[in-house]
Amino acid sequence: MLAAVLLLAGCTVEADPPEAVPVPTTPPASKLEGEPVDYSGFRLVMSTSPPSVLDPATGATTPLPGAPGGDRVNEVLRVGKFPVVLSAARCGSSCLEPSEVLVYGDPGNQPWKLGKARSVAPSADESGVWLIRDDGDDLCRLQFVSLLGAERDRGRPASCTTAVRQEVPKGLLITVNSGTASAEDVLIDPATGRAVHQFPRVLAVTKERMLLAELTEFSVLDLRNDQRTRVQRPVADGAPGMVVPSRDGYKVAVLFGDPAWAGTATQTADVWVLALDTLTWTRAPAMPIATELKRVAVEWTETGDLVIATDVVANWRLDRPGWTVVKTPLPAERNQRVVAVAQG
Repeated sequence: MLAAVLLLAGCTVEADPPEAVPVPTTPPASKLEGEPVDYSGFRLVMSTSPPSVLDPATGATTPLPGAPGGDRVNEVLRVGKFPVVLSAARCGSSCLEPSEVLVYGDPGNQPWKLGKARSVAPSADESGVWLIRDDGDDLCRLQFVSLLGAERDRGRPASCTTAVRQEVPKGLLITVNSGTASAEDVLIDPATGRAVHQFPRVLAVTKERMLLAELTEFSVLDLRNDQRTRVQRPVADGAPGMVVPSRDGYKVAVLFGDPAWAGTATQTADVWVLALDTLTWTRAPAMPIATELKRVAVEWTETGDLVIATDVVANWRLDRPGWTVVKTPLPAERNQRVVAVAQG
């Protein structure tokens, strides 16, 4: 599907290194500390089974209407302001059917149903999604569908092992051979399949920039001029896991997870925010914390707050000294994907 890859023509520079972070000598706190409140201003759509919406202010978790029940694997992603649920039935112990794709204009109402897909990614204008759909005889196709279910056209042939990630003005980010050792991340022109950029691992893409994983550091590619800048990691311990761009595209939150802090069985999460214009790091307050990594979720609100869900739900604005914390019970069985929606 892909044409020859374009080589990166721009120059590579290096950002100023972050200040050295002292290595902690005492175990991190097991609870996220902050200012306790009883109102958050947002709800969280969560990847539970069945998928649900959590109101941190009341602690109520409500199943989403219209979502399939039974033994399924559910995931949520955000397209503009709207949560999109992917719900896949099991076809074996390690096998999943293509997901039902459900768009919620309001988590309290019935969803718009977009059919089934192997992979889903938001479009650049947030009016729809790109899908990898089955096309019979072990073939698949890449297709654009609006959030209301209107198909632009039949799409174009695609590999069934391709995963779509995010469309930006410069192209559609995909992963070729997804889930294998030979996986590669490629920014393509979705109309032609022509490769614009290709890298072993793209952590995130925004309207103007890409965050790339290197062997021991990061780099940021400016899509406007192809200039690539090396960025040192802010901490030596922990591997970068979840990476979530802010809604305005000027920042990314990076979760560094350490599954064996100081050689112990303690898992720690350390959240940092990288400003993509200045390439400077800011550590979130009260980090790191000791917590199960599989239960940590990171998200951004419409108003620019960073949200974390661990043992509590908390939000933080970068111009404030600490977290605002709502101590509410969270579902025990959930994965790392959440979508913040307005309180309503």
